[in-house]
Amino acid sequence: MTLILASESARRVELLRRAGYRFEARRSGFPEVELDDPRETALANARGKAGAVAAASPEAVVLAADTVVYLPGGPDGGILGQARREEDVRRMLGLLQGRMHEVHSGVAVAAGGRIAVRHAVTEVRMRSLRAAEVEEYARCGEGVGKAGGYALQGRAAVFVEWIFGDYTNVVGLPLPLTVRMLRENGIEPG
Repeated sequence: MTLILASESARRVELLRRAGYRFEARRSGFPEVELDDPRETALANARGKAGAVAAASPEAVVLAADTVVYLPGGPDGGILGQARREEDVRRMLGLLQGRMHEVHSGVAVAAGGRIAVRHAVTEVRMRSLRAAEVEEYARCGEGVGKAGGYALQGRAAVFVEWIFGDYTNVVGLPLPLTVRMLRENGIEPG
């Protein structure tokens, strides 16, 4: 059975390969939505991505995911999207530093005309940062294109004091949940 990852995200591709899967990576083209609730946002986007790719390849098993960074509470709280440029990275790190935030992922598997969707959440606490650290990180470019403006698996690892939950969820694909969902649809590593 063919497995298609409905994403060309380098992080998701690497995580799935490390887990031992053979698959094709394909951009979904699904226009992402942002709802008020981070869980519902991640689930809706994962479902939409899986459905878009499954419509073009109904014989395949399609895996899709969406990751959202959510800062609870206060007037500056809410969903932080992907940083599009350095200024976004600076702003997002300014909001996240010294606080706890949540990383929500929706994972969807489309097979046989059905789409199963599940959710994972991880809590992350970022330490207080010096202005020079924020500036250097923003300039290095690593946070551009990342939800919340940082990459835990990269240089930003030194910013995080603790995580509660699945590390791979913060990187972009919660592997324990993903493996369970793929097994339920007859897809094993190897």
